[in-house]
Amino acid sequence: MARMARFFDATKCIACRGCQVACKQWNQLPGEIGSFTGTYQSHNDLSTNRWTMIRYYEHKDSQGEMKWDFIKQCCLHCGDPSCVKACPNDALRKTDNGTVVTIRDNCVGCGYCATYCPFNIPKVDKRASKMFKCTSCTGRIRNNMEPACAKTCVTKAIVFGSRDDLVELAKARLQEVKGEHPQANLYGIDELDGLGMIYLLPDRPSKFNLPENPQVPLSLTLLKNIAQPAGSLALAGTVVGLAGAALISWRNERMKGGDKKND
Repeated sequence: MARMARFFDATKCIACRGCQVACKQWNQLPGEIGSFTGTYQSHNDLSTNRWTMIRYYEHKDSQGEMKWDFIKQCCLHCGDPSCVKACPNDALRKTDNGTVVTIRDNCVGCGYCATYCPFNIPKVDKRASKMFKCTSCTGRIRNNMEPACAKTCVTKAIVFGSRDDLVELAKARLQEVKGEHPQANLYGIDELDGLGMIYLLPDRPSKFNLPENPQVPLSLTLLKNIAQPAGSLALAGTVVGLAGAALISWRNERMKGGDKKND
C-alpha cells in the first residue's frame, strides 16, 4: 500500500477545533475539563485521552496588529520513528500505510517512546502502564476512509491522501501563500525520512515549538543496538546459568541417593 499522510495548512486553520472533537468521538475518548491556560487554547498539552489539539500562537504583524497562528499537534508518524526504535517490547510498529501504531497488549508503559520522541507526543498512563497517542485513524485508512480530523475540517486545513501527492500539493500551496507570508515554509517533507504530517507554516518551525532539524539521538542508537541486546544476552545467560545450577544440584542429589542405597 502507498504511504499515506496528512497535510496541515496553518494559513487555512481557523481554530474551530472540530478536529479535536472528531478525534475524541471516533476514538471514544472521554472529555476533559482543563484549567485556564491564559489563552483561548483549550488545554496545555496532549494527554492519554487527548490525542490531538490546536495550539495557539500570538504575535504582532509588521503593522503592530495582533495576529494568531494555529497549529495542529498530534503524532507525526515519522518515516524514521524514534519511538519504534526505543520500544524494548515491540509495542510500536510502522504499518505498510505509513502510520505508527501501538500494540496495546505489548505495551508495559516504560516510557522510552516518550523520552526519545523529538516532538514530545506519546503520553503514558502510569496507572494502566500503557502509552497512548494518535493512530492517524489507521483503521479508517484500511477501510478507504480518511482520518476523522481530516474528514471534519471545514476549511480543508487538514487534507489526507497519498504522501507523494500531498508533497506536490504542499509545494504548490507554498508558492500561493508566499506573497502574504514571506517567511512561509514546509516542514516534514524530508525530516526524519519524511513525516506523515506535512506542515505549511507561516514562519520558521521553532516559532511553533517544532525542532528545526529533528534527529534520532545517538543515545537511542546505542540503546537499541548495544544496551538492549546486551541486557537480553545477560538475561539469557542468567536463565541458562540457573538452569545449569539446578541440573547440577539435581544430579548431586541423585548421586547422594545412590550412595545411600549402596550403603
